[in-house]
Amino acid sequence: MARRVAAAALLALAACGSPEQKAEKAAVRSDLYYGHRDLYSARVEIKRAIGAQDDVPEYWAKLARIELADGHYLEAYQAYARVVEIDPDNEEATQTMAELSYQAGSFEDADRLADKILKKQPRSLRMLLVKGAVAASRRDVPGARGIAEQMLAIDPGNEGAKILLARVMNMSGERAPAMALLEESIAKDGESVAKLMALLDLYNSREDFPRVARTFARLFTLQPGNAELRLEYAKLLYERGRPDRALGMLARLARRHRHDPAIEQKIVDLWTEVGSDRVDVDGLRRFVTTSGDKQMKIALGHLLLDQKRHAEAEALLRPLIDTGDVTAAKVEADVLYAGALAGLGRGGEAQALVDRVLKFDPANPRALLMQVQVAIATGDLASALRDAQALVRDNPALAEARVALADIYVRRKERVLADASFARALNEVPDSGPMLTAYVAYLRDTQREPMAREVAKRFTRSNPRMLAGWKVRAELCLAADDKTCLVETLQALDQVAGSMKLRRRIEAHSPGFAAAVAAAVAKREGEEKERGAAGQARPSCGTTGAGC
Repeated sequence: MARRVAAAALLALAACGSPEQKAEKAAVRSDLYYGHRDLYSARVEIKRAIGAQDDVPEYWAKLARIELADGHYLEAYQAYARVVEIDPDNEEATQTMAELSYQAGSFEDADRLADKILKKQPRSLRMLLVKGAVAASRRDVPGARGIAEQMLAIDPGNEGAKILLARVMNMSGERAPAMALLEESIAKDGESVAKLMALLDLYNSREDFPRVARTFARLFTLQPGNAELRLEYAKLLYERGRPDRALGMLARLARRHRHDPAIEQKIVDLWTEVGSDRVDVDGLRRFVTTSGDKQMKIALGHLLLDQKRHAEAEALLRPLIDTGDVTAAKVEADVLYAGALAGLGRGGEAQALVDRVLKFDPANPRALLMQVQVAIATGDLASALRDAQALVRDNPALAEARVALADIYVRRKERVLADASFARALNEVPDSGPMLTAYVAYLRDTQREPMAREVAKRFTRSNPRMLAGWKVRAELCLAADDKTCLVETLQALDQVAGSMKLRRRIEAHSPGFAAAVAAAVAKREGEEKERGAAGQARPSCGTTGAGC
């Protein structure tokens, strides 16, 4: 009994330690969990340490590392910001914040934070790489090249510098030398994921699919368990018009991760993203029927509706819907089934099902959108307008709702409101390809081709790597025989994956275009050299004044 009492007393004393002691013990436990990759428990323990003592920068740095390991980049940035608040000279926090700022597209913050380190350490390769990457993203080719060359002068084998230099060379039209640089680096220093990913970008821009496939194979060898890499390859296969190979890749991935809901959802998201025009819906249907789960069947229903194969969608979705009260597990199937019914001319049944869904979930955006579409199909434009306005108000990022609202104004012959609706939609959802397509089609239907070209021009400048935007713009430029626009499009397509077919179409329109593009590139490079000779192209590394 005495021993038991003594043990209880010791436990009580341990529990009553000072805040510093409690924090230290929690931090030690966090380290143990982190070492075993139990990030959830590690996060819980380090937050306990911070709760007991929140002015220790190392505790916040530990939290930041955990968030980074878990892919929570915003939370990692915030934790590192707290480190800098407590310890302004903390180099780890400042450097990582610079890198995270660059990845998030906050180039001014990335520059500022990198300068803070370079002021004390002008040869910091890590921060020079941030500066060079920012310069390349801003298309400051001479500046980025200068930084890459400075990094290689410090460390001739530096991987980041070689990748940056290859990227800059490609931007200058030196694609073959850029690829040779990376291949030489791989032959000399070995393969790495970063170098192979950089090679992928170069091969993609040339539409060199055999080399792209071989590079993916090399990546699969380096990272055999990387499901994201295989999903990316499947997406590329769809974009390159190889849906059978893409489906084979996804089928193998689904078998390897059988009953893994996260992987299945990512496959579903991929099918939704690439769309029914690229997916072999019939092949997909055979796969889903034999081995797909409910979520995959619902995704197939989406694609069938997109192709207006309403009878097939109705037959596929019928076993998946709620026959009684609507439930959370089946609400998505219910909404799609209503769309199939509306497409088959069974508007009354479709509306009744939508009403049941909205009674269960009054704010369900897909059900509200389906209600709008049913109302449009039955000619009830007043109800469609009321619901579409509410839907856009509550779901401003839902591009389909914006398209539906603008379409209702067009049908009601309210041109001023249609104009305003389209313009506002493209301003507030600036990266929506379907929104651009609908807006341009409307402008062309109302004989405003110059305005359509200007809208497409603004879109491609805001989304320079989005092929869908360049397709729309190229179509407009071809129709107007606008050679300046087509030359600019050809130049931009060098940096856009999957653009070979579009480039060939533009070049076939006028044989002189290829020569015009080459002349424009040569002129640009000459201007860059002249600026360099005049002392304008050599930036300084931060506030140190050291040349890059």
